Amino acid sequence: MPTSARLLTSVPPEHQERFFALAAAQGVSVSKLLARLVWSAVKENPDAKIRRLTAAAKDNQAPAEKYTVRLLGADAARLEERAQARGLTTSGYVAQVLRAHLRANPPMPYGEFQELKRVVNELAGIRGALTQIATGGGSAELLEQSTRQTVMKLLPGLKRIREDVQQTLDVNSKSWEAPDA
Repeated sequence: MPTSARLLTSVPPEHQERFFALAAAQGVSVSKLLARLVWSAVKENPDAKIRRLTAAAKDNQAPAEKYTVRLLGADAARLEERAQARGLTTSGYVAQVLRAHLRANPPMPYGEFQELKRVVNELAGIRGALTQIATGGGSAELLEQSTRQTVMKLLPGLKRIREDVQQTLDVNSKSWEAPDA
């Protein structure tokens, strides 16, 4: 437990009375209110803190900063649920979400990455099967001409979807290799 230092001060009696009343109105002791005022007076200027953290990050010597967040029951339950679904600790998931927000191009969780890779492969398989059906291979004789034309119109869209998902995977693969990932 950290040690505390005592501060002694003198104020006019009317200030003392008003200070006691203020502490009582806030539901804290006079000591606690005075400690809050001292802390407020000596805390680091927000702009100076940002400059310090930015400079330390450039030198790869950024200290870990600790932040506390309180969530109500329903939000806390959702957070726990989402973290568990991704196989992460709650704090790990929160850190990942914050990095995603702050960096605007985060790596996605590994499990979701693997699921998207599976989707890309399935899209390729579906497109191949539809191409084969529409171009006369296999059971093409069972399709009417209008159905065959509709399938042919779908093929470029399927190809674009597959390419877009693949591009997302490529970008996220590269972001895992970034120094700040």
